[in-house]
Amino acid sequence: MAVISLAADATTLIINGTAITDLAEGDTITLAPVNPATGRNNAIGGGVNINERSDKGVMDVTVRVQKYSESDVFLNNLMRQSPPAVLSGSAKTAYNRDGQDSEESYLLENGSFTTQPTNTNNSTDGNAMMEYVAQFRVASRNL
Repeated sequence: MAVISLAADATTLIINGTAITDLAEGDTITLAPVNPATGRNNAIGGGVNINERSDKGVMDVTVRVQKYSESDVFLNNLMRQSPPAVLSGSAKTAYNRDGQDSEESYLLENGSFTTQPTNTNNSTDGNAMMEYVAQFRVASRNL
């Protein structure tokens, strides 16, 4: 079995040439497919027609950043642009497998913010963050 290790700060998100660095501590960046990879038509009698969907690469990218940080200001300014900003970038994770360094990357193309940011305030420990969701037309994974 392979031994795979990841550092706590192994993931980097770049949007329109800017590194999003002020992530909420201990949080995640989520890349979630929006559409199925295939479509199918079932026929009476057991036949099936399976087709690859042209929109299978669409993904929502969710990132939570510390409120009032440079990343929050940057993302907020992108959201407020008129006409809407077209987003591009990458999400990369460095890892080590059996002693060899490698990288997983997602190329993010033709994106836009689809959801107004969620504003979270926590009165217990003073944690305040903003959640941004952008949808990308293509988010291809490379290993």
